Amino acid sequence: MKQIKSILLYVDAELDPALLDRVVHIANVAGAELTLAAVVEPARAQLLLTKSSLDLDEVERLLVEDRQRQLDEATDSIDDDGVTIATRVLLGDPADAIIRAVLTEGYDLLVKQPAPADGLQQQLFGSIDMRLMRACPCPVSISHLKRGDYSRRGVAALDYLGDEETKARLNQTLLDFVAFGLETEFAEAHIVHAWSLYGESLLAHGRGKLPPERFKEAVEQERAKRQQWLENLVDEYRQALDEKQAARFNPKLELLRGDPKVVIPRRVRELDADVLGIGTVSRTGLSGLLMGNTAEAILSRVKCSVVAHKPEGFVSPVSAT
Repeated sequence: MKQIKSILLYVDAELDPALLDRVVHIANVAGAELTLAAVVEPARAQLLLTKSSLDLDEVERLLVEDRQRQLDEATDSIDDDGVTIATRVLLGDPADAIIRAVLTEGYDLLVKQPAPADGLQQQLFGSIDMRLMRACPCPVSISHLKRGDYSRRGVAALDYLGDEETKARLNQTLLDFVAFGLETEFAEAHIVHAWSLYGESLLAHGRGKLPPERFKEAVEQERAKRQQWLENLVDEYRQALDEKQAARFNPKLELLRGDPKVVIPRRVRELDADVLGIGTVSRTGLSGLLMGNTAEAILSRVKCSVVAHKPEGFVSPVSAT
């Protein structure tokens, strides 16, 4: 199981003390170092159409000092000697600066509060959140804090491997997420897999309709294949853990029949889950860097915290320099 040894908490607005407490708790249990970071956009990025009497370099310096003071005040409020906490203020485009920090410092987990919504396409996640989830190489946790009690349930959505090595690496990363959650904050973990029979609607009702018994048999064969695949995957992962980790690794396995964009968010709501872990396979296209359509659709339909994972070996389009 991959260990979380360093956590970066990105503070892009007023920091919620409840989020800070939660991240400190996770860092404490995991034995991880914690860094709080803020970003100030540099003065040289400001284009003034008219001559200004402002000393922009001085304004930049004051902004950096102000953000540093806010971070220091936040860390001073933490009553926990078990966690090493550092602070830093970065200069640059916020998303790029945070990703460069992850690349250069090797953070294992990035945590932030949700950014304000930015139009109809960002009803839940702000544009900076989507940029981070698409391009940051480490897992990105967008943490929605509940107003009531936490269920302490986590959900991980696994995709069928087929012949795709990328999905295989993603699933291993998601199993790491489940194992880490069970060691730090989950009282209960669910591993879900959405499935359906290929061409199911056509075979059930369309031109390729099968006799009811043949259709039922085909569905059951597919269900059994997916069930065996999921059980084998989890068993193999458990066998690779040490004895103590294996004893704690007891997730509930669930097959969800139907469109993953529908059945996964529905199950997350039914469980009142605190967090959903999902794999994201980024790709470049005409509109820039995008995640898979299924992942983005699922993220737009859940209200819990989400942790977006990249496959091992993912190369960020953002340069470290």
